[in-house]
Amino acid sequence: MAAIDRHAHLHRALRLSWASVGFGLLSGSVSVASGIAEHSLGVLAAGLSVLADVTGSVVLIWRFRTERTDPHRASEVEQRAALGVATALGLIALVLTFESVRELLAGTHPGSGALTLLSAGVSIVVLIPLALAKRRVAEALASHALRGDSTLSAIGAGTAVLALVGLLLFREFGWWWADRVVALAIAAVALLEMRTLLSAEHAED
Repeated sequence: MAAIDRHAHLHRALRLSWASVGFGLLSGSVSVASGIAEHSLGVLAAGLSVLADVTGSVVLIWRFRTERTDPHRASEVEQRAALGVATALGLIALVLTFESVRELLAGTHPGSGALTLLSAGVSIVVLIPLALAKRRVAEALASHALRGDSTLSAIGAGTAVLALVGLLLFREFGWWWADRVVALAIAAVALLEMRTLLSAEHAED
């Protein structure tokens, strides 16, 4: 890749990472708070995914800014950033698994307040195009770290969709457990992506 093209992609990667941080701090906090208040693990999962995306994006801002000022450290900072994103994915899986099992055993029912539904809807609208844009730039830069971060954004959007489905199933059929099963499924996806990311980095060592 020509140096000027890579520089342009790095600039775009930085803009996407900053966008993730700005949106994630607001939307993620609202989703986590409403998910806890309404006992909706689907919405909580979406919020945690977005906040994990914030963590990954902060690491990536450091990673891409470092490469712009010191290109020789590109491989080093890429590996560290990938480890940071993988850690965020692992934390999502751990928290969601614990909360899902706890709520299933307790038999609590998810709520469906307006704020809960709104936060899920906004996440879907914003995170899907953000995830796609990150994935395209990740491919251009051959960055496993940014690819993993795009998965974090996609997980946030996916959990928002599934959260709405889970709440609908509860409202229409009384399936209170559907929301919890959704959260467990997302935890499994996060673990698989973490393993894929770590395997890709290990293969390049």
